[in-house]
Amino acid sequence: METTTQQTRCLAAYLCGMDVSKFSDHTVDITKMCIEDFIGVAIAGSAKKESGIWKEYYSGKLTAPQASTFQPGFTKMTVEQAAALNAVFGHVMDMDDVHNASITHLAVITVPTAFALGQQLGKSGKEIIEAVAAGYEAGARIGEAINPSSYKYWHTTGVVGAFAAGVTAAKLLGLDEEQMVNCLGSAGTQAAGLWEFLASGSMSKVLHTANANLCGLRSAELAKLGFTGAPTILEGDRAFVNALAPEPDLDSLTKGFGEGYRIEENSFKPYACCRHTHSANYCIEKILSAHALDPEDIVSITDDTYSTAVQTTNNPYPENPYAAKFSLQFCIAAAIVLKDLSDRTFTVENINNPAVKALMEKIKVKVNKELDDEFKQDPNQWSHRLTICLKNGETITEQVDYPIGDFKNPFDWEMADRKFRLLTEDMIGGEGVTRLLDKLHNLETIQDINEIFN
Repeated sequence: METTTQQTRCLAAYLCGMDVSKFSDHTVDITKMCIEDFIGVAIAGSAKKESGIWKEYYSGKLTAPQASTFQPGFTKMTVEQAAALNAVFGHVMDMDDVHNASITHLAVITVPTAFALGQQLGKSGKEIIEAVAAGYEAGARIGEAINPSSYKYWHTTGVVGAFAAGVTAAKLLGLDEEQMVNCLGSAGTQAAGLWEFLASGSMSKVLHTANANLCGLRSAELAKLGFTGAPTILEGDRAFVNALAPEPDLDSLTKGFGEGYRIEENSFKPYACCRHTHSANYCIEKILSAHALDPEDIVSITDDTYSTAVQTTNNPYPENPYAAKFSLQFCIAAAIVLKDLSDRTFTVENINNPAVKALMEKIKVKVNKELDDEFKQDPNQWSHRLTICLKNGETITEQVDYPIGDFKNPFDWEMADRKFRLLTEDMIGGEGVTRLLDKLHNLETIQDINEIFN
């Protein structure tokens, strides 16, 4: 089939034209919140086991103090090393943001590249805001073009990540339209990220995000030097969208230009687990605020939800803490028994907690046609309907379509700052948190982002 449209080139032109001076106050504000949220999550994530392995991997490599890593002391490394490490730090706890319609974590595939390259180039806060928003735009639109039909096999954050990181870098490097097309072409041919790690709860998910940032940086820098990439990498017969999506939506790549930016539809996580569990988690939070629920009084819990949530998080027997983050059964049971879904809840000890295990056995997760149809019609609506049957014959039902943190039930700055403090205060101290928050709140006034970590 001959390609009759030029979505790759149209998207490249649109991204090149994104200009922070024309952003609304809301766009600037939400972009700053996305950046703050990610840096807070990354600082906390820098202490995790997976992060330690990556730090050890780079410890013997040739390095240079070009860009700060998001960990106590803000150690500087090369641009590539800092981008990769920060991508690992920011994704390991599963508390980074998500764009619902594309099912993509966009901060982790934009912010690491923006800050690593931006520090090397001495870019301003406004330039970082523009680059990050453009990276979100690319990642979200390309993710929407392949989802939900690609999601069975492909981790969207991994496969669209090189595009998002590449566009972020391209904006900072000042690439023109032709160079942006080449950047996208090179990024798309490096797409990677399979879901098989869920079967064992292995560490591959953060490898996807580190790799995406490295591929994006490479694609943009090569494009600036004249390296060419496929100009139809998105819409071509043997190109990205057709390869990954049985039911592609190529119109998502270009429709609605000028009608607002995708970053305005971003959602944030109050719970340290897969976003597909969050509406169920919020159901439990609402139920517990209205009922004195004793786990031993529960006969059964039924979670009616949409097919993608079942496909990704229906895991009644998670074998390790990471698998538990992708288990609706564990999240629901832990929310009731332990009343906490912060990162400290996802431990081997809690997986083996007798009360949690007993309640997990009573939880059934199933696809509900009504909720699944609503998700297909509106991919921003990730609904869960929980029905709890008690020994006294009482039935409690709660449905959540948009959990707290969703862009339709959004965080305000007080919530965002509270999350940041909870994640980072033990790592960098109260005064360090206050200083860093002040700089991030005023990012658009900073002339050189190296000031942030000094």
